[in-house]
Amino acid sequence: MKIKGLDIYGYGKIIDKSFKIEHDFVQVFGENEAGKSTMMSFIHSILFGFPRRNEGEPRREPRLGNAYGGRLIVQFVDEVGPVTIERIKGNKSAGDVRITMADGTERSENWLKRKLNYIDKEMYRSIFSFDVLGLQDINKNLTEKDLQDYLLRAGALGSNKYEDMLNAINTKLDELYKRNGTKPDINVKIDSISNMTEKIAELESYEETYESLVSEKHKIIESIERKRHSVNSTKQQLKNKMKEIMYHPEIKEWQSLANKIDVEPALFPEKGIERYEALKNHLTTGQKDKLLRQEKLEALIREENRVVLPEEDTLNYLERLSKEEPNIKHELLELERLQSEVATIEEKIHRSMNDIGWQEEHLDVDDSNIVRENVQSLLSRHDEIEMESEFYNNSIAQLKDEIKETDKKLESFSDTQISNQRIRAKLEVQDLEHELKEKERVYHLIEDKYFEEEKKREARNKTQGTVIISMSVILMLIGLSFIFISNQNIYGIIFIVVGLLSLLLLKLNKTEEEDDHLKDEYEQDLEKLKQQIKEKKEAHDLNFDYYDAREMMNEVDRHMNKKLSDEIKLESLEEKRSILDSTNDQLKRDLARVKEKLYVSDELENAQIVDTIYTIRNIKQMRRNIDELNTRIEAIDSNITQFSNSVREEVSKYGIDFHINSIFFETNKLLEKLLKDKSTYHNLREQINLFENEIDVIDNRNYVAEKEMKELFNYVGADDEDEYYYYGRMFTEFKENEARFKELNNKLTEENFDLERRQQLSEFNTADLRDEETALNTMIENYENDIDEETTMLAKIEQDIKHLEKNGQLSVLRHQYELEKNSIETSAVDYMSLMYIKTLIEAHIKAIKDKRLPIVVEEARKIFEYITKERYIDVMYEDNIIKVKHSNGQIFDPSEISQSTKELLYIALRISLIKALKNYYNLPIIIDDAFVHFDQTRTRTILDYFKKQSEEHQVLFFTCNLEKSIPSTNTIVLQDSKNRR
Repeated sequence: MKIKGLDIYGYGKIIDKSFKIEHDFVQVFGENEAGKSTMMSFIHSILFGFPRRNEGEPRREPRLGNAYGGRLIVQFVDEVGPVTIERIKGNKSAGDVRITMADGTERSENWLKRKLNYIDKEMYRSIFSFDVLGLQDINKNLTEKDLQDYLLRAGALGSNKYEDMLNAINTKLDELYKRNGTKPDINVKIDSISNMTEKIAELESYEETYESLVSEKHKIIESIERKRHSVNSTKQQLKNKMKEIMYHPEIKEWQSLANKIDVEPALFPEKGIERYEALKNHLTTGQKDKLLRQEKLEALIREENRVVLPEEDTLNYLERLSKEEPNIKHELLELERLQSEVATIEEKIHRSMNDIGWQEEHLDVDDSNIVRENVQSLLSRHDEIEMESEFYNNSIAQLKDEIKETDKKLESFSDTQISNQRIRAKLEVQDLEHELKEKERVYHLIEDKYFEEEKKREARNKTQGTVIISMSVILMLIGLSFIFISNQNIYGIIFIVVGLLSLLLLKLNKTEEEDDHLKDEYEQDLEKLKQQIKEKKEAHDLNFDYYDAREMMNEVDRHMNKKLSDEIKLESLEEKRSILDSTNDQLKRDLARVKEKLYVSDELENAQIVDTIYTIRNIKQMRRNIDELNTRIEAIDSNITQFSNSVREEVSKYGIDFHINSIFFETNKLLEKLLKDKSTYHNLREQINLFENEIDVIDNRNYVAEKEMKELFNYVGADDEDEYYYYGRMFTEFKENEARFKELNNKLTEENFDLERRQQLSEFNTADLRDEETALNTMIENYENDIDEETTMLAKIEQDIKHLEKNGQLSVLRHQYELEKNSIETSAVDYMSLMYIKTLIEAHIKAIKDKRLPIVVEEARKIFEYITKERYIDVMYEDNIIKVKHSNGQIFDPSEISQSTKELLYIALRISLIKALKNYYNLPIIIDDAFVHFDQTRTRTILDYFKKQSEEHQVLFFTCNLEKSIPSTNTIVLQDSKNRR
């Protein structure tokens, strides 16, 4: 697995940051408090869950309420694309994790655990994390054996979990049992049970007497239990007897009622009395209602005779006439409206004629759209010409003002203007001065260079002279020695000649002089330039600024060009204005002819001609509207006249005087009266029919009631009302007895009194039952006296038993003996279980060491040789002991080598273990400033090794000391928020 990126939403001091990791070896640099430890903790938390509150590790939740958590983008070897592992704060303390594959599908947290091969946070830290604390543990005051165990654990197990488990198990075993111990739990219990056995043997001599007393005790207890049972049984009988006494009167009543209802019941209709009285009351009420309705019927007949029923033809005509009211009133209102509208339109026509100056209507005027559009075109063109003319007038005035202003400025420039000859002379002097300045600067450089070369040449000539003179003297001495001592004249002459030639060469070199003609030429040129500048200044007055003079000349030329341009523009504008004036005069004549055709005054403004055409068009339209309205008025007036003629003669038959405004009121009034009389007549007739029907119904109901009363009398065989009531009382008494019997029967049944017991109890008197109750109380009292006596005997026997048990020591000791025995068995089971677990762990550790350590040590040998630069060439493992071999052949125990070399050995074993576990855990290696105690050379050596191995395991190197040998592309820089601000 390799980490490709981190997105931190909020973790500790890092808020909303993203980091891309594009290399297998990455340096994460940051000063103290920059967030390195926070980032490492973030990686652990995303992979294995946020720290729980009871773990003692800070959870690093943001304090400002930001989102807690983030995500890692990782690449697994067996997956096609990157996998996103996101963990945020949720319901669980470890957080809610979400795993998204490259194709967008999601996986569960169990999938991640399987991918990580179920490694946990602590194991990951102990194997794949390097920090300075782990290296410092080596340098504690460890014995040789402790150091061996520490290194073996680093190479074989990677963590101290198994050792911690074994230590805990050994501590627990020591707490349970030691062979010659006195304080362990099982040892204490064995001593205790031995003492108990001796005391129990001493007390068992009293056992026969003890057993006899115990047997007698059991018999008395059984007798007491039997008597108590008899007491309970007799008390139950007493309770039943008291119940019989309580319910004895009701049993007696039940038996009496049973005898009364044990006869054939009298025949009587169901609810016979109520039915008879209801029929009797109904018959009386019916007769009264009949008399009242007969009186009301006679009054209604008299009132009906006083009402006259109108004819249907009269009602139909008046209704038709009434229905004409809306139409006639609408026509009258419409006539009034149309007349008012005609007057209004006439007024509008009069006002419109006054607006355009007409004294009479000219309906033959041409107001077509062609005329209107022609006028609009003329007006539009006239307005355009007016606007253009005004524009030209303003432009001409503006140009004249600008020409005057330009003339004034030219007059002001004439007094201060400088001639072209003086300006050219000034420019030539400036060029010569600039050339002089540059040549002086070059001259000074040449002069400085010349003096510097002169000093160097003198020093060189002095050195060369000393060397050549020394060599010449030596050569001549050698030559003289050959001549005078060795008698070898040829060699002597040769050495002497060479020495003389060297002296001659030195003389020639001194006589040469440096060629310095370039310096003299620059001096002559400088003098010549200074003379030219002086002549120019004397010949011309050059006491002015060249650039100011040049700018003034440009300003004069610009104003002259502007004046010429403005005069040309002015001439063109005056010509265009004269053309527009002639065109405008023609347009005014055309508009005057249009006014004449429209019969309007010449004083009318041109802009109002179009509105005048619209006004004329409105006048014509309003005149047509008046003609149409007059036609409608004539039609409506004809309809009203025809209606009046047809109705006047008819309504006179009913006594109505015709008037067009009141005819409908009179008609509706008469129609309302006739309809009221008709309605009254029909209502009276309906009431009369209703009362006649009701009287018939009452007669029928009275007949039925009399018939039912006779049937009730015949049902019981009664001749009159008194005899019927007698039979009713008899029947009611029987029903009440029957209901009471059923009530008592149900109550006694609920109390478990069967029929036989009831009959038996009904034959006894209450006094007999009271005697039986007294006898039962006497039996209970006798039983309780016997129980008290036997209880006293039992107490005496128990006292004797306790005396034999010597205050209960024998039973207590036996009980304690059994408890201690069970406790020892439980502790023994725990002891054997722990021994079994210990054996399994030791066997597992041994298997790991036997199988894994040789491989790890072999690989560690190569690593240790590389990182020590071959000072140590071998790491050996035999009989659970690790030793190292120096390049000089000496073999050392780890305790004998230096501190830093022990740390390198530890690192080599850890790296070797990681490589051995590659097939199980292919995870990134995290280094947390583990090499701060090493010098720069050793640190770079270790880092170089990690760089080479980063293809197999990604390496994240967190440090506060920037390693310059690592490229910047492989470096992530963390900055403290305070520094950034």
